[in-house]
Amino acid sequence: MEKLEAELREKAKELLEKEEVTTVIGWGAGWNPAKASPLFVRDAQDADKLVFNPFCQNNLAVYLPRLNEKAAVITKPCDAGSVVALIAEGKIDRENVKVISIKCPGSVNPAKLEAAVGSLDDATAAYLDGDTIVVEVNGEAKRVPFAQVALDRCYLCNQENAFGDIVIDEGVSKVTGEAVSIVPEDADSAWWRDFWAKEFDRCIRCYACREACPVCYCRDNCAVQALRERWTGAKLDAKEALMFHAQRAMHVAGRCTECGSCERACPVGIPLSLLHKQVGDAVRKLFDFNVGEKADERPPLEVFRKEELESGH
Repeated sequence: MEKLEAELREKAKELLEKEEVTTVIGWGAGWNPAKASPLFVRDAQDADKLVFNPFCQNNLAVYLPRLNEKAAVITKPCDAGSVVALIAEGKIDRENVKVISIKCPGSVNPAKLEAAVGSLDDATAAYLDGDTIVVEVNGEAKRVPFAQVALDRCYLCNQENAFGDIVIDEGVSKVTGEAVSIVPEDADSAWWRDFWAKEFDRCIRCYACREACPVCYCRDNCAVQALRERWTGAKLDAKEALMFHAQRAMHVAGRCTECGSCERACPVGIPLSLLHKQVGDAVRKLFDFNVGEKADERPPLEVFRKEELESGH
């Protein structure tokens, strides 16, 4: 990982020194070693502050629609799809964005890691050692297999066709494992409805899921906060939360790359990835469309094709 991180810093420094970009968006050290935070580097001398490790989780594509300058964004292969989606929707100027894609080993799921080693608040060191995550707390090194604490989506990640202007590949082995899904075949089952009723009853409507989502970019004109059409009320209960999340799921249908940012941002731990995977599976089945693969192809719900009408879609 050190060699990969060194190459990343060198590429970022080069882009800034040559004035090809004014900003490099990456990750820097977080408030403890088991966390990484978004970092905006505007001076080549600060490129050495960039880090890359299994604790880099934020999908940095979320910042691109807000920038009005030439920027480079560092992405994992899974997040690069969000950049492609934004280009396809015309929300970022391809000429103003350079994508540095890193073929990574995978990312740690903080909830899984804390369940395995305890609170990370007092961690003094955290790193990947071969196929093991090591967390040092109060002088004690706690070790856990990476495959046991990785994000489920990492098990399914295909890095062969990573999108990027610059691709950094230092031969780091990708974590392997089996993703577990509880999404039922019958999406209208009573059990599934009860599951979401209980989950949405915990929602505090903080909109963290929306803020973390790369394709939820119309924040200033969000339908759920519109003053005229009141699709969603302000009351905090399961029904209103259901309306909010169902509406958001439909708005990002065919555009969501299932990066999991919404779920990781949720302060009460609602498993929103399950909802968006269910919708994503339906889009793939109906339209044979994979989000984030082609920058010149519009999302299926934004276009009309006569053959879809004839086929009953």
